[in-house]
Amino acid sequence: MQFYGRFFISLLVSLCIWLTLVFFQIGLPSRTSQWVDDVYKKKTVAAEKIASQKILIVAGSNALFGVNSELIEQQLKIKTINYSVNAGIFLPYVLYKAKQVIKPGDIVLLPLEYSLYNYNGIPNSQMIDSIFSRDFEVFFELTIREQFYVFWNVTFKRVYQGYLAQGGKEIKWGVYGVHHVDKRGDQTHTRLADRSQSMWDEINQLPGNLYGQEYSADALAWDYLHDFILWCHQQGAKCIFMPSTLMRFESYLSDPKERWFYQNLASMVEKAGGVYIGDPYDYMYEKALYFNTDYHLIDEGRKMRTEQMLLDLKARKEF
Repeated sequence: MQFYGRFFISLLVSLCIWLTLVFFQIGLPSRTSQWVDDVYKKKTVAAEKIASQKILIVAGSNALFGVNSELIEQQLKIKTINYSVNAGIFLPYVLYKAKQVIKPGDIVLLPLEYSLYNYNGIPNSQMIDSIFSRDFEVFFELTIREQFYVFWNVTFKRVYQGYLAQGGKEIKWGVYGVHHVDKRGDQTHTRLADRSQSMWDEINQLPGNLYGQEYSADALAWDYLHDFILWCHQQGAKCIFMPSTLMRFESYLSDPKERWFYQNLASMVEKAGGVYIGDPYDYMYEKALYFNTDYHLIDEGRKMRTEQMLLDLKARKEF
């Protein structure tokens, strides 16, 4: 019995030490979370400068790379900000950030990545990194189960990186960063000529996704989306869900589970209380139109995708 008692006390002490180490690095900026934070800050400033009604595009990098906000603004005569950054921080974080800039009268377009509809409450390393480094307030928006997993899945390497606190200085090189984001929040430098051979090689090696197989009607994502839709309604803002862009694979049509997912996504969103406009298949393009992932379009693809969005929105007489 003494052995088990000492073992339990040792375990408890170790846990307290570990939680203390995790706690005291909260708010220390990591380098790995820097570019996302930089881009959100720039977009937040742009959004807050608009005193009138605005269109806010909320998603991950499929919209960062894949929407021409200037064209939307010109066609719909409403100030437009692309508030999309990175789906890797996961759905609760994306929606939390959006709430900070949504005002009464705003129109929120949500061309969310399909992976976000399958969010199951298990945070990944990127979400954990950003929460501890940048927005610990997000932690208190999560369910108890999610909060447990945030601490359970944090690694010693991540805590060590937190104490190094190597973030804080804007990243101004490479593909991702504030230096490649224009005044409306769109990614720049995505011409065909900007696509390197290594990027093209990566695209050619990508397999099709399995979002249909991964789908669950009980996914926590639907609770978050229902609550977000209700919150927007209470704020006097309008939510419109739209398809993400995605590189076309034959399996998205031939595989029964994949086909069911794309054909029924609109009804799933409507069941959660939202409005869904557009056919996902109309937003799937050939490989040549993608930049460096199956979600990131080159300029020609961006224009095609934005024109499709405008066509669908006008067809439903939303504007």
